[in-house]
Amino acid sequence: MTHTVPNWLERLLGVPAASGEGTVWSIEHHWPWPSWATLLVLAAAIVFVVAIYLREGRRASRRYRLTLAGIRLALVGLLMLMIAQVTLVLKRTGLPYAAVLVDDSMSMSIVDHYAPKARKAMTERSKAAGVDRAGLSRWSLLQTLLTEDKGSLLRSMADGHKLRPCYLTGLRPIGGEKLQSSRGSDRRLTTGPTLRLADIVNDLRATEPKGEATRLGGGIRSVLDDLRGAALSAIVVFTDGINTDGLSLGEAAEFARRRGVPLYFVGLGSQEPDRDLRLSDLMVDDVVFVNDVVTFECRLTADGFEGRKVPVVLREKGKKDVLAKVEVTVGPDGRPQQVRLPYRPTRTGQFEYVVEVEPQDGELQTENNRRTRSVEVRKDKIRVLLVQADPSFEFRYLRNMLRRDETISLNTILQNADPESTSQDATALQAFPLTREELFAYDVVILGDANPALLGAPSLQNLADFVAQPAKGGSLVLIAGPSYMPAAYLDTPLARLLPFSLGNEVSGLRSAVKYPNSGAVLTEGFVVQPTDLGLASPSMQLGDTPAESERIWRSLAPLYWLVELPELKPGVRVLAEHPTRTTPDGRHLPVFCLQYVGAGKVLFHATDETWRWRFQSGDAYVARYWVQTIRWLSRSKLGEAGRSATLVADRREYTLGESVRLRVRFADERLAPAEDDGVRVVVEQAGRRTERIKLHRVASGRGVFEGQLERPGLGAYHVWLAAPQPEGRAAAVDFSVVPPPGEFARTRMDAAEMRRAAQQTGGQFYTFETVGRLTRDLPPGQQVPVESLPPRPLWNRWPVLAAFLGLLIVEWLLRKRGGMV
Repeated sequence: MTHTVPNWLERLLGVPAASGEGTVWSIEHHWPWPSWATLLVLAAAIVFVVAIYLREGRRASRRYRLTLAGIRLALVGLLMLMIAQVTLVLKRTGLPYAAVLVDDSMSMSIVDHYAPKARKAMTERSKAAGVDRAGLSRWSLLQTLLTEDKGSLLRSMADGHKLRPCYLTGLRPIGGEKLQSSRGSDRRLTTGPTLRLADIVNDLRATEPKGEATRLGGGIRSVLDDLRGAALSAIVVFTDGINTDGLSLGEAAEFARRRGVPLYFVGLGSQEPDRDLRLSDLMVDDVVFVNDVVTFECRLTADGFEGRKVPVVLREKGKKDVLAKVEVTVGPDGRPQQVRLPYRPTRTGQFEYVVEVEPQDGELQTENNRRTRSVEVRKDKIRVLLVQADPSFEFRYLRNMLRRDETISLNTILQNADPESTSQDATALQAFPLTREELFAYDVVILGDANPALLGAPSLQNLADFVAQPAKGGSLVLIAGPSYMPAAYLDTPLARLLPFSLGNEVSGLRSAVKYPNSGAVLTEGFVVQPTDLGLASPSMQLGDTPAESERIWRSLAPLYWLVELPELKPGVRVLAEHPTRTTPDGRHLPVFCLQYVGAGKVLFHATDETWRWRFQSGDAYVARYWVQTIRWLSRSKLGEAGRSATLVADRREYTLGESVRLRVRFADERLAPAEDDGVRVVVEQAGRRTERIKLHRVASGRGVFEGQLERPGLGAYHVWLAAPQPEGRAAAVDFSVVPPPGEFARTRMDAAEMRRAAQQTGGQFYTFETVGRLTRDLPPGQQVPVESLPPRPLWNRWPVLAAFLGLLIVEWLLRKRGGMV
């Protein structure tokens, strides 16, 4: 059992305690007998002494004899004290430590987004505390809590505890190593100079967060190790909870739990999700036609803006005018979504375009809100050959419309035309080009309902080679008709260019191609319905925005005549379909479909009635569709034939754990392989094996292939195009994978992790608004032994011997006086 030593006894014993400290005492002895024997001896001694004195010296009064008995018993007690070697054991006591850990890493400089009401309250409180900073950064909130009312929070914590305040970076002490309490007594932190509370407040006001990493777990573990053997009541941490390096917060909490030290966290920052909008993977043709629809396609990824409508705009670099704009409804956090901005350049030249999502309130970074690309706009002539047997409405409209277009050089062949009409038409040719060189000089051939027998097998073979030739494949448009296309071509060299499967029996396939009844009057019309792929195609952008294009397609005049095709070949892309009629397997009947053959494109029209779109709209939409289609089909002609493909990554630097998106673009898309997975790249890293990755063709472009390298490790990488091998220098790209950026990799306050660590150790979690409960929840500061002092032997001290001799003398004198000697 221990007892508190009074101040006068401390001074007597020569063990004065420092302010805030005390001393407790206990008794030790070395009595040779067990306690029950000692009690028996003591009782026997008392009985024996009292009995002897009561029988002796009858002349003295009873009280007088009992007094002598008491003196004799005191002598016996002193004798037993000396025999037992009684020692006074002293221990110094003090208040327990309470460590205060202040996160001074750079993430504390983040200015969070708060609700207006909370923001107003925080601003007023910061101003009242004299914290004059731009914006409500996490550091300014910390300064407010620890410096307001002259450091009242620290002062309250110091009552009952010895505070040890320090910064997380380097565990530097804040303002010094001692803290003065509200009553003027110093609460010792460690050895060193004594500073007033004002010094700590001034230090906090003058400090800026500059730590390049947040080692929360390591800091807590260091405090636990540093105060090992000392009484540590609690660790209070002011932080945003984002641990970026070293020991995790959960691991540090386990160490604290084993030591029996609760962790108290004051979370600083917003618990709302990180707010960020970022654009990536901007894709657009390098060279385009003037007045043609150019689609800028990119990916928008967002965090913290789900459901919000954000504008994405296209500008020319250095200019404020908005060239195109689309409002995007933001999807779930972290999920990329495609954004398409159609634009019609009206001037020729080389232009630097910027696609930008306008910064939103609460975004921490805006550098990733924009992407730039250089595009060359040209005004080149496209050579087109139009072939038809009889002058149908479709043929006559196309001939008249295309020969009026200044960007198109048109030649026509009307197989059943009068000789006189041929001489009167400047675009008309007498016969189909006889040589391959003459045919290959065209960019696009439009083959309508022409008689294959009049064309001849050699010309049909040349036309098939015109499309399929490697590196220089042309584009072919096939327009179905009632007489020849496509049934009459099933056993010709053009059969493999048709979009449907040939099967084994041509006759059976011929019957599978269903034509409308030639003798019946068609009264049931249909409005062409573009597919999602078709709406993304530049050729079908009838309006200036995707929404306008979709509206225009719905408003076009209905068509009536349509060929029903059998099962389409694998890889055929349906651009438009019938809105209601379906095939036996449930697919909508295709109206326009596209396939790649060799290095060229083949576009198939299952109807020859696009001329009907002139109803109530004139040439506006039908002409736009055909001109854009021809330009799109011939766009590869604008690139330099044989030019090396380009291989790009969406960034030059990645953080460990991120995946790398790779893209190969063929400047001349005729150089692209016919297979949708025909591109291979090799990924090399020094000291490691190479890895081959297969890239796949994107739906919206023949010459673009994409793939992904999943979560590469740290280091520098070199990627090069292995197949196909383009002419000239091989396409390659370099990128690197670096460790996480640390402080700004995650910016959202990690309240969940702090709550788990506090709960694991029996502590609590607080926010800026609830921190007032902290001082009430801290363990009470009770005096605890902190140091053992040298023992003080009592049995051989002179006062004991003097008392023994004095009692003997007094007893002898009293016995003599009472006549008992």
